[in-house]
Order: sequence, then structure tokens, then C-alpha cells
Amino acid sequence: MMGLPAFAQVALKVEVILNKPDAGGVLRIALCPGKEAYNSEKGCRLQSVPATGRSAHSVFANVAPGEYGIKVFHDINSDNTLNTSWIGWPQEPYGFSNDAPVNMGPPSFKLAAITVKDKDSTTRIALR
Repeated sequence: MMGLPAFAQVALKVEVILNKPDAGGVLRIALCPGKEAYNSEKGCRLQSVPATGRSAHSVFANVAPGEYGIKVFHDINSDNTLNTSWIGWPQEPYGFSNDAPVNMGPPSFKLAAITVKDKDSTTRIALR
């Protein structure tokens, strides 16, 4: 009896370039599989890594090939929240895959989407 075809599971390395390298705190990274997860943040894989040096690295293991959007913020005060001003502007550095541009809110999944193929890969995000 033949089984279902196996899909490659790969590692996705995320490199985040910090714009406040001496601020301390933690990077909160969300890897979101598809538009619905990206928009709702439900079903995203979350990781937290110390924000040290000029860049920080995180590896998501066992990632199935497909399209993903990545959201990240530098939680400087380690309170698990992207702190904002009274009008909603982020007060902590943030970024998106593809360094997708921000215009009155987060970029669309289409702008932030990266494609994970059948081999390990790396994506780089510069914080704003």
C-alpha cells in the first residue's frame, strides 16, 4: 500500500536587524502561515529571543513549504505588548517580512509574504 507523499519540512532562519541595539529587551516574532493567520495572528508560530547586539537570530524548525508572513517587534520593556502612543503609533521598533512598507497600519499579507521552498532558507527583517 502506498502512503501519502511526504512534504519536506525545512528550517527557516529569521535574522532581525535591530535599530536600538543597546536597548535590551526581547524580540517577539510571529511566523504566520497564510493571509488569514497573518491578519488575525491566530495560528501563527511565536518565538521570543533576546535582543542583543546589532542583529538577532531565530530559527523556526519543521516549516512546511508555502507562503508565510512574519511580524516582529522589539519588546524593549519585556511586557509582551507592542506599546503604542495614544493615537496608536508604535512606540517600540517593529518590522515585517520583505521589509514591507507600512502605511497607516500593518502592510498587507501580499506585500509581506515570503515563499518557503523545499530547502532551508533565511530571511532578513530591518526594524523601524
